[in-house]
Amino acid sequence: MTRYRGCNPRRSAAAAALLLCVAQIAPSQGDTASFDGPAAPYFEPHRACVLLYDEASDRLTAYGLDQCRMPLAPCSTFKIPHALIGLETGAVTGPDHVKRWDGTRHQRRAANQDHDLASAIRDSIVWYFQSVATDIGAERMQRWLDRLDYGNRDISAGMDRFWLNTSLTVTAFEQLDLLRRLQRNELPFRTGHQQAVKRMLLQADAPLPGMIFGKTGSCRGAEFDHGWFVGWWEHDDRRLSFVVNLTGPSAWGLEARKMFYPLLQDWQSIGK
Repeated sequence: MTRYRGCNPRRSAAAAALLLCVAQIAPSQGDTASFDGPAAPYFEPHRACVLLYDEASDRLTAYGLDQCRMPLAPCSTFKIPHALIGLETGAVTGPDHVKRWDGTRHQRRAANQDHDLASAIRDSIVWYFQSVATDIGAERMQRWLDRLDYGNRDISAGMDRFWLNTSLTVTAFEQLDLLRRLQRNELPFRTGHQQAVKRMLLQADAPLPGMIFGKTGSCRGAEFDHGWFVGWWEHDDRRLSFVVNLTGPSAWGLEARKMFYPLLQDWQSIGK
Protein backbone atom coordinates (compact mmCIF):
# COMPACT_ATOMS: atom_id res chain seq x y z
CA MET A 1 0.00 0.00 0.00
CA THR A 2 1.16 3.54 -0.74
CA ARG A 3 0.94 6.47 1.66
CA TYR A 4 0.73 10.18 1.02
CA ARG A 5 0.86 12.93 3.59
CA GLY A 6 0.79 16.68 3.57
CA CYS A 7 -2.10 16.22 1.19
CA ASN A 8 -5.47 17.19 2.60
CA PRO A 9 -8.16 15.79 0.27
CA ARG A 10 -10.78 18.38 1.22
CA ARG A 11 -12.99 19.32 -1.65
CA SER A 12 -11.77 22.38 -3.56
CA ALA A 13 -13.39 22.63 -6.99
CA ALA A 14 -14.19 18.95 -7.46
CA ALA A 15 -13.14 15.48 -6.42
CA ALA A 16 -10.60 15.60 -9.26
CA ALA A 17 -8.49 17.80 -6.98
CA LEU A 18 -8.06 14.84 -4.64
CA LEU A 19 -7.05 12.56 -7.49
CA LEU A 20 -4.51 15.16 -8.66
CA CYS A 21 -3.22 15.45 -5.10
CA VAL A 22 -2.66 11.70 -4.92
CA ALA A 23 -0.98 11.60 -8.31
CA GLN A 24 1.47 14.41 -7.61
CA ILE A 25 2.69 13.80 -4.07
CA ALA A 26 5.42 11.24 -3.59
CA PRO A 27 5.14 8.49 -0.97
CA SER A 28 6.25 9.88 2.37
CA GLN A 29 9.35 8.54 4.07
CA GLY A 30 11.03 8.68 7.47
CA ASP A 31 8.65 9.01 10.40
CA THR A 32 5.56 7.84 8.51
CA ALA A 33 4.36 4.49 9.81
CA SER A 34 4.19 1.69 7.26
CA PHE A 35 1.64 -1.04 6.77
CA ASP A 36 3.46 -4.37 6.90
CA GLY A 37 2.74 -6.47 3.85
CA PRO A 38 0.64 -6.00 0.74
CA ALA A 39 -3.13 -5.66 0.81
CA ALA A 40 -3.79 -8.19 -1.95
CA PRO A 41 -3.94 -11.28 0.34
CA TYR A 42 -6.85 -9.76 2.27
CA PHE A 43 -9.01 -9.68 -0.86
CA GLU A 44 -8.00 -12.74 -2.88
CA PRO A 45 -9.20 -13.88 -5.39
CA HIS A 46 -10.64 -10.45 -6.26
CA ARG A 47 -8.96 -7.32 -7.57
CA ALA A 48 -9.25 -4.56 -5.00
CA CYS A 49 -9.08 -0.83 -4.48
CA VAL A 50 -8.57 0.48 -0.94
CA LEU A 51 -8.47 4.11 0.17
CA LEU A 52 -7.88 4.95 3.83
CA TYR A 53 -7.78 8.53 5.02
CA ASP A 54 -6.63 9.20 8.59
CA GLU A 55 -8.03 12.55 9.71
CA ALA A 56 -5.61 12.96 12.63
CA SER A 57 -2.42 12.49 10.62
CA ASP A 58 -3.81 13.95 7.37
CA ARG A 59 -2.57 10.85 5.55
CA LEU A 60 -4.10 9.02 2.62
CA THR A 61 -3.18 5.37 2.09
CA ALA A 62 -4.00 3.89 -1.30
CA TYR A 63 -3.88 0.39 -2.74
CA GLY A 64 -4.83 -0.47 -6.31
CA LEU A 65 -4.76 3.09 -7.65
CA ASP A 66 -5.77 2.12 -11.18
CA GLN A 67 -8.93 0.50 -9.87
CA CYS A 68 -9.54 3.39 -7.46
CA ARG A 69 -9.58 5.72 -10.48
CA MET A 70 -11.98 3.48 -12.40
CA PRO A 71 -15.59 4.79 -12.64
CA LEU A 72 -17.99 2.12 -11.43
CA ALA A 73 -21.71 2.06 -10.72
CA PRO A 74 -22.30 3.03 -7.08
CA CYS A 75 -24.87 0.25 -6.64
CA SER A 76 -26.40 0.43 -3.15
CA THR A 77 -23.79 2.87 -1.85
CA PHE A 78 -25.93 5.40 -3.74
CA LYS A 79 -28.43 4.99 -0.92
CA ILE A 80 -26.33 7.52 1.01
CA PRO A 81 -26.94 10.51 -1.32
CA HIS A 82 -30.31 9.03 -2.30
CA ALA A 83 -31.55 9.16 1.30
CA LEU A 84 -30.23 12.70 1.72
CA ILE A 85 -31.98 13.87 -1.44
CA GLY A 86 -35.16 12.07 -0.39
CA LEU A 87 -35.16 13.78 3.00
CA GLU A 88 -34.33 17.20 1.61
CA THR A 89 -37.08 17.05 -1.03
CA GLY A 90 -39.68 15.58 1.32
CA ALA A 91 -39.96 12.34 -0.65
CA VAL A 92 -39.32 10.67 2.72
CA THR A 93 -39.98 12.31 6.06
CA GLY A 94 -37.45 10.57 8.27
CA PRO A 95 -35.86 7.23 9.25
CA ASP A 96 -39.28 5.80 10.15
CA HIS A 97 -40.94 6.65 6.80
CA VAL A 98 -42.70 3.39 5.85
CA LYS A 99 -43.33 2.10 2.34
CA ARG A 100 -45.56 -0.92 1.87
CA TRP A 101 -44.34 -4.02 0.09
CA ASP A 102 -46.46 -4.58 -3.04
CA GLY A 103 -46.37 -8.38 -2.83
CA THR A 104 -43.80 -8.91 -5.58
CA ARG A 105 -41.59 -11.83 -4.58
CA HIS A 106 -37.89 -11.01 -4.43
CA GLN A 107 -34.93 -13.37 -4.17
CA ARG A 108 -33.84 -11.90 -0.85
CA ARG A 109 -36.32 -12.66 1.93
CA ALA A 110 -35.63 -9.33 3.62
CA ALA A 111 -37.14 -7.54 0.61
CA ASN A 112 -40.49 -9.32 0.93
CA GLN A 113 -41.96 -7.08 3.63
CA ASP A 114 -42.70 -3.47 4.47
CA HIS A 115 -39.71 -1.22 5.18
CA ASP A 116 -38.94 2.19 6.58
CA LEU A 117 -35.99 4.28 5.46
CA ALA A 118 -33.67 3.00 8.19
CA SER A 119 -34.35 -0.67 7.49
CA ALA A 120 -34.19 -0.10 3.72
CA ILE A 121 -30.67 1.28 4.13
CA ARG A 122 -29.67 -1.47 6.56
CA ASP A 123 -31.04 -4.30 4.39
CA SER A 124 -30.30 -2.67 1.00
CA ILE A 125 -33.88 -2.79 -0.25
CA VAL A 126 -33.86 -1.83 -3.92
CA TRP A 127 -37.62 -1.54 -4.40
CA TYR A 128 -37.88 0.98 -1.55
CA PHE A 129 -35.37 3.31 -3.17
CA GLN A 130 -36.86 2.80 -6.61
CA SER A 131 -40.06 4.17 -5.12
CA VAL A 132 -38.18 7.04 -3.48
CA ALA A 133 -36.51 7.90 -6.80
CA THR A 134 -39.90 8.03 -8.52
CA ASP A 135 -41.22 10.33 -5.80
CA ILE A 136 -38.19 12.62 -6.13
CA GLY A 137 -38.56 12.76 -9.91
CA ALA A 138 -35.96 13.08 -12.65
CA GLU A 139 -35.72 16.87 -12.63
CA ARG A 140 -35.06 17.19 -8.90
CA MET A 141 -32.74 14.17 -8.86
CA GLN A 142 -30.65 15.62 -11.68
CA ARG A 143 -30.52 19.00 -10.00
CA TRP A 144 -29.22 17.47 -6.76
CA LEU A 145 -26.63 15.25 -8.46
CA ASP A 146 -25.38 18.31 -10.33
CA ARG A 147 -25.18 20.25 -7.10
CA LEU A 148 -23.28 17.43 -5.39
CA ASP A 149 -21.11 16.92 -8.49
CA TYR A 150 -21.70 13.22 -7.86
CA GLY A 151 -19.76 10.99 -10.26
CA ASN A 152 -20.75 11.46 -13.90
CA ARG A 153 -24.25 12.66 -12.79
CA ASP A 154 -25.88 10.51 -15.52
CA ILE A 155 -29.43 9.32 -14.72
CA SER A 156 -30.34 8.58 -18.35
CA ALA A 157 -30.89 4.85 -17.74
CA GLY A 158 -34.15 5.59 -15.92
CA MET A 159 -35.33 6.53 -12.47
CA ASP A 160 -35.65 2.93 -11.29
CA ARG A 161 -32.17 1.78 -12.31
CA PHE A 162 -29.67 4.55 -13.08
CA TRP A 163 -27.43 3.62 -10.09
CA LEU A 164 -27.60 -0.15 -10.73
CA ASN A 165 -24.71 -0.79 -13.14
CA THR A 166 -26.20 1.35 -15.89
CA SER A 167 -25.62 5.05 -16.53
CA LEU A 168 -24.40 6.52 -13.21
CA THR A 169 -20.75 5.91 -12.27
CA VAL A 170 -18.44 7.14 -9.53
CA THR A 171 -14.79 6.60 -8.59
CA ALA A 172 -13.44 5.58 -5.21
CA PHE A 173 -11.94 9.05 -4.80
CA GLU A 174 -15.34 10.65 -5.42
CA GLN A 175 -16.90 8.30 -2.87
CA LEU A 176 -14.26 9.35 -0.33
CA ASP A 177 -14.95 13.02 -0.99
CA LEU A 178 -18.68 12.59 -0.35
CA LEU A 179 -18.08 10.64 2.85
CA ARG A 180 -15.72 13.21 4.31
CA ARG A 181 -18.10 16.08 3.59
CA LEU A 182 -20.94 14.11 5.17
CA GLN A 183 -18.92 13.48 8.32
CA ARG A 184 -18.49 17.24 8.74
CA ASN A 185 -22.07 18.12 7.77
CA GLU A 186 -20.64 20.02 4.79
CA LEU A 187 -22.97 18.64 2.12
CA PRO A 188 -25.67 21.00 0.79
CA PHE A 189 -28.39 19.45 2.94
CA ARG A 190 -29.86 20.42 6.27
CA THR A 191 -27.65 19.39 9.15
CA GLY A 192 -30.44 17.34 10.71
CA HIS A 193 -30.80 15.29 7.53
CA GLN A 194 -27.06 14.62 7.38
CA GLN A 195 -27.05 13.59 11.03
CA ALA A 196 -29.99 11.26 10.48
CA VAL A 197 -28.35 9.51 7.53
CA LYS A 198 -25.10 9.09 9.46
CA ARG A 199 -26.96 7.39 12.31
CA MET A 200 -28.58 4.99 9.84
CA LEU A 201 -25.14 3.93 8.56
CA LEU A 202 -23.97 2.57 11.93
CA GLN A 203 -22.69 -1.01 11.58
CA ALA A 204 -23.97 -2.50 14.82
CA ASP A 205 -22.18 -5.85 14.42
CA ALA A 206 -18.72 -4.57 13.43
CA PRO A 207 -15.94 -6.64 15.09
CA LEU A 208 -13.88 -3.63 16.16
CA PRO A 209 -13.82 -1.18 19.07
CA GLY A 210 -15.41 2.19 18.55
CA MET A 211 -18.05 2.74 15.87
CA ILE A 212 -18.06 1.92 12.16
CA PHE A 213 -20.46 3.70 9.83
CA GLY A 214 -20.78 2.33 6.33
CA LYS A 215 -22.74 1.05 3.36
CA THR A 216 -22.20 -1.90 1.08
CA GLY A 217 -23.20 -2.09 -2.58
CA SER A 218 -23.16 -4.83 -5.21
CA CYS A 219 -23.68 -4.92 -8.98
CA ARG A 220 -23.67 -7.81 -11.41
CA GLY A 221 -22.05 -6.91 -14.74
CA ALA A 222 -21.62 -8.34 -18.21
CA GLU A 223 -17.82 -8.08 -17.96
CA PHE A 224 -17.32 -8.37 -14.19
CA ASP A 225 -19.19 -8.08 -10.92
CA HIS A 226 -18.20 -5.43 -8.42
CA GLY A 227 -18.87 -4.62 -4.79
CA TRP A 228 -18.30 -1.66 -2.49
CA PHE A 229 -17.90 -1.01 1.19
CA VAL A 230 -17.60 2.68 2.05
CA GLY A 231 -17.69 4.55 5.33
CA TRP A 232 -15.59 5.56 8.32
CA TRP A 233 -14.36 4.26 11.66
CA GLU A 234 -14.40 6.37 14.85
CA HIS A 235 -12.26 5.19 17.75
CA ASP A 236 -10.27 6.97 20.48
CA ASP A 237 -11.08 10.43 19.12
CA ARG A 238 -9.74 9.45 15.70
CA ARG A 239 -11.55 8.98 12.43
CA LEU A 240 -10.46 6.81 9.53
CA SER A 241 -12.46 7.14 6.32
CA PHE A 242 -12.40 4.19 3.94
CA VAL A 243 -13.49 3.15 0.48
CA VAL A 244 -13.11 -0.43 -0.70
CA ASN A 245 -14.20 -1.89 -3.99
CA LEU A 246 -13.71 -5.36 -5.41
CA THR A 247 -14.04 -6.58 -8.99
CA GLY A 248 -14.34 -10.12 -10.29
CA PRO A 249 -16.80 -13.02 -10.23
CA SER A 250 -19.20 -12.71 -7.28
CA ALA A 251 -17.32 -9.67 -5.93
CA TRP A 252 -20.17 -8.44 -3.75
CA GLY A 253 -20.37 -5.68 -1.19
CA LEU A 254 -20.82 -8.10 1.69
CA GLU A 255 -17.59 -9.79 0.61
CA ALA A 256 -15.85 -6.41 0.50
CA ARG A 257 -16.96 -5.70 4.06
CA LYS A 258 -16.03 -9.16 5.37
CA MET A 259 -12.59 -9.04 3.72
CA PHE A 260 -11.90 -5.46 4.79
CA TYR A 261 -12.50 -5.94 8.51
CA PRO A 262 -9.37 -8.13 9.04
CA LEU A 263 -7.25 -5.48 7.30
CA LEU A 264 -8.75 -2.81 9.53
CA GLN A 265 -8.14 -4.96 12.61
CA ASP A 266 -4.48 -5.36 11.65
CA TRP A 267 -4.25 -1.65 10.94
CA GLN A 268 -5.58 -0.90 14.43
CA SER A 269 -3.42 -3.51 16.16
CA ILE A 270 -0.15 -2.00 14.91
CA GLY A 271 -1.13 1.43 16.12
CA LYS A 272 -2.28 3.22 12.99
